[in-house]
Amino acid sequence: MDLIRIDPRDPDPELIHRAARAILAGGVVAAPSDTVYGFLARPSHPAACAELGRLKSRPGPFLVLVATWHQARALSRGVGEDTWERLARVWPGPITVVLPAAPGLPGATEDTIALRMPESPLLLAILREVGEPLFSTSANRAGRPAPVSADQVVGEFPDRLTLVLDGGPAPSREPSTLVDLAGAVPRVLRAGAGDPAPLLDPGRRGV
Repeated sequence: MDLIRIDPRDPDPELIHRAARAILAGGVVAAPSDTVYGFLARPSHPAACAELGRLKSRPGPFLVLVATWHQARALSRGVGEDTWERLARVWPGPITVVLPAAPGLPGATEDTIALRMPESPLLLAILREVGEPLFSTSANRAGRPAPVSADQVVGEFPDRLTLVLDGGPAPSREPSTLVDLAGAVPRVLRAGAGDPAPLLDPGRRGV
């Protein structure tokens, strides 16, 4: 396992390229996000998905990170323009939303998918270099506290990860807020980092 120091606000392009190569080859990379440290893996790579499930001690579902509005729209279906307008008030940022999923897409569970467009320059650079959305989840075993440093990730997974990017202390000690927008009334499924208020207008149908 490689542990590399990186500036999450102004990441070195060569290190971004190195992380992207590892992900494209089917590796699982850990890095700081808008919130805690998280895993990054390629949904379209079966071995990466299997390893992510082993690391997390559960098979999924995992949220999907996107770099663009086009990617978010392609991964979802039947989402009204009012919902996209409200999402533009919280994205990019630490809010994860559950939307109806487009058919046959990696990351979908039943008929929904959890999406987030991060604000982190580090994550956005990796997403753009990889060129496709990525699975992500906090870099800990299910039921364990979410890590807020690279040392905590390494301590829990010695020699298990392809690459750990050490960006210093995590921006938050909480995971992202999770908001369900797949039903008639938006609802918070998990409180965490980020303010979901712009998504929670009960007088308007979300999708």
